[in-house]
Order: sequence, then structure tokens, then C-alpha cells
Amino acid sequence: MKPLKFYVLEGSFSIHRLKPGDSIPKALFASPFYAITKSENELSIVAAEQIAINSEKSEPGWSALRVDGTLDFSETGILAGISSVLAKAGLSIFAISTFDTDYILIKSEQLKKAKAALTEAGHKFGRTQKQEEKPASWAVSAYRDVLERQIPAIRCLLTERIGPATLSTLRDKNTIGLAVGSAYEFLPAAVRIVVPRPIFVDFVVENLDRILPGETGKPKQQNTKAPKAKSAKESKGK
Repeated sequence: MKPLKFYVLEGSFSIHRLKPGDSIPKALFASPFYAITKSENELSIVAAEQIAINSEKSEPGWSALRVDGTLDFSETGILAGISSVLAKAGLSIFAISTFDTDYILIKSEQLKKAKAALTEAGHKFGRTQKQEEKPASWAVSAYRDVLERQIPAIRCLLTERIGPATLSTLRDKNTIGLAVGSAYEFLPAAVRIVVPRPIFVDFVVENLDRILPGETGKPKQQNTKAPKAKSAKESKGK
């Protein structure tokens, strides 16, 4: 087998087993890496650990290795060669194949041992790949629908944690965003699991006048005009 280059995906992953007819949480589709396999007997999902999935069984604590590049369908023995190296090191794996490449999931506590075994076999590792969430437009719309229904709760949260008076003194979107972001951790857990912090902050900043009507809003403009001078006739007295 030719030498391969691997990248370790950032974060920890869980493997879930659900019933074939169970629904898939929408938050999953905003995740940068996930895998779904369905058969007549089960629905299997691999997802980042922070995504809440109501599964029958789950196995957390996996790290993911990605084989660099695009593997041609004519190439043989790639996955077998990788699994053979790791098997000799006494390591079990969970493999996922996509159209372009292969992903190898290995228990996080065994990652160091796996990297050593693969390196000794002549393979290389690149830097850990950060997984950045980039929600699709439909996902952003779904998040905003959730927040629309939470406006009364958000109003109470901003009033208790920040206060309308404080918000009214903030003069730019960045400062308001920082203040609003600090309140995110106090949202109900069910909302935080579904809605990412940046979406929450953008929604509140854009809709602040609606969330706290008449109490705060857009920064007030200072009156820079000089007072109108009285005419000679007006200044003579009445």
C-alpha cells in the first residue's frame, strides 16, 4: 500500500443507533461532519458529541481520521491496509467511506497509539482540521423560526441579565452583540442545543426594537445643530 496522509478532525464524535423511523435532528445538518446510514433494522448516525440525539444506544468518545486526497475507485486495499496496521496495534476502528475518501473513527484515548502505529508504517499526519459550521440558508431560517417563538423568553432574559437601560447606552452593533452574546448561556438548554450563538446574537441585534419595544433600540443620534438664534424683534420683550 502506498503511503497515505491523514488529518485528524477537530472534536469528539458519538455513534448512535436509532429506530429506522426515528426523526433526524435538524441541528445535525449544520454540522461540518456527520454520517447517516439507514437499513430496515436501524438508523445509524455519526455526529459531533455536542449534538443532542435521542438515540436508543450511543457510543461516545471517538476521534475521526480523514484520508487526504481523492481515492480512485480502482484503488484496492486502502481500507484493508489501514485496518491491518491498526489491528496489529490492538486497536478497533469504525470505518466510513464516502465517494472521495475514507474516514477512520478510533477511540479518543487510543488516538496517540493509532498515530504512532500509522506513522511507523510509513504514513504521515497533517495538522488537526478545524470543523467550522456554515449553516445552509434553510437552516438559518429554521433557527430564526425557533427564536421567533422564544421572543417572550428572550425579552425576560435581556431584562434580567443586561437591562434595557444598559442596552440603550450601547452605541454600535459590535458592543451590543457582545452584551447579547453574554446572555446566550442563560437560554433554555433546549434552545442552545439547536441554535448556535452567532445566529442568536444576529437575531437579537436585528430585532432589538421588537424584543424590547419602547425601552431601547437603535443608538440615538445626537443633535448637532446649533440652537436657532432669536430675531431682534423676539429679543426686545413682549
